[in-house]
Amino acid sequence: MNILLLDIETTPITAYTWGLWQQNINLNQIIESSQMLCYAAKWHGKKTMYFDSIFNSSKNEMLKGLHKLLDSADVIVHYNGSSFDIPVINKEFIQSNLLPPSPYKQVDLLKTVRSQFR
Repeated sequence: MNILLLDIETTPITAYTWGLWQQNINLNQIIESSQMLCYAAKWHGKKTMYFDSIFNSSKNEMLKGLHKLLDSADVIVHYNGSSFDIPVINKEFIQSNLLPPSPYKQVDLLKTVRSQFR
């Protein structure tokens, strides 16, 4: 079974705003949307780390490398990935005309922690 440990980082949303506290940002105030900045991944039980970013490669090359990893995974382990990382990755794949990777199971460690601890 191929178990991939995964984390991504993203850029912030850039927007025009009139204040710092209790702001509701409208879509027409957004200057630039968030995008995936980088990823780090490792196969469980292996020593090799995989890392790429928009500073090391083109965005398309970075996404193709990540897509190849996800396509080979049976299980992906992440922290808050079900709510954040995977939806961001899927958005980036669609925007780059990449087909969805092969199906995989997810283990979200945040959900695991919350179900076991207060």
